[in-house]
Amino acid sequence: MNNIAPFRSRSEALKLSRALNDAHIANIVINTPRNLGLSCGLSVVFNEAHSERVRSLISEKGLTTSLGIYR
Repeated sequence: MNNIAPFRSRSEALKLSRALNDAHIANIVINTPRNLGLSCGLSVVFNEAHSERVRSLISEKGLTTSLGIYR
């Protein structure tokens, strides 16, 4: 199953995607779905098995516009 990490900042979503690529973690960047009821922006979709690593990267990279991780 996939998880989604939405961001308010498009550039921070892209930074996370690059960090995941560097860690050899498959991901895609999409427009944040409206059904999440969050502000417009980009989201990074990844396999839920990598959730802890994604949380760690968000913290390590100082990505402050992260809106959490959703299923």
